Amino acid sequence: MKRALLALTTPIVLAAVVQTALAQRPAGPDRDPGRFNPLMRLFDADRDGVLSNDEIAAAGKKLAELDKNGDGKLTEEEFIGAMPAGRGRGPGGPVGPPPRRPAGPAGRGAAASASSLQGQPLPKDDQEKRILDALRAMRGGPRYANVSPTDGRLLRLLAEAAGAKRIVEIGTSTGESATWLALALRKTGGHLFTHEVDQARAKVAEKNFKAAGVDDLVTIVMGDAHETVKDHQEPIDILFLDADKQGYIDYLEKLLPLVRPGGLIVAHNMNSRQSDPQFVKAITEDPNLETLILLKEGTGVSVTLKKR
Repeated sequence: MKRALLALTTPIVLAAVVQTALAQRPAGPDRDPGRFNPLMRLFDADRDGVLSNDEIAAAGKKLAELDKNGDGKLTEEEFIGAMPAGRGRGPGGPVGPPPRRPAGPAGRGAAASASSLQGQPLPKDDQEKRILDALRAMRGGPRYANVSPTDGRLLRLLAEAAGAKRIVEIGTSTGESATWLALALRKTGGHLFTHEVDQARAKVAEKNFKAAGVDDLVTIVMGDAHETVKDHQEPIDILFLDADKQGYIDYLEKLLPLVRPGGLIVAHNMNSRQSDPQFVKAITEDPNLETLILLKEGTGVSVTLKKR
């Protein structure tokens, strides 16, 4: 099964190498795609800027090595984590050549990937292990629209650091983001109210919450969130938006008064393709708010502090 997956994946990836190289190579006679395309650099073993027959034949093995958990699948996190870091135009980019690496087990030319720099989440206890195992299982099931593991870990860090007691989420989907937040809530003693309009997704989420053992920490509110959010009356520590992007501004206007001073508004899919300019303006031009947009190389996550 794993070999079949990699056999199918290899030509797709190699096509992406060519397409990306053509899109990124600079004008002029000096065109070295290996210097500008991280995909090319991943498979170009001799660094000559060309994929030889041997390198193409070895691409399948290289892809297999990227499957860190051995499940026969390549996730976005595994693939992006293996990409050599780009350094801009020219050898080493505008800041000069890359730093020399010491000889040793890492080997010459071994680059530290994003995944190796941040590592994987490690369970502190059996309950945390159960939640993390459930999250891995969720990624193998029906997913619809969900956060990536990196985005989920960010949610958990923010919620636990803030000591969040009451979190409101707009857009449950199948429950991955809620489960990441529940990792924090089991420590803070808080509760999550998550809004979902799709019955089928909510049913999958319910099963996922039970499998993770966090169903007592989460309440699913069914219906059109533009209406159901009006039922909230108590202060909110964290508001997480991950639903209809054009609706973010409406959710913000209705729930911002309930976000406590020092509380956070976190929004998903805050990139140039998906973000709503009205919402961006609202969270960046209000003197009562302080906003950073993080993980812009991926889906984009905005984190907004409501000032005290």
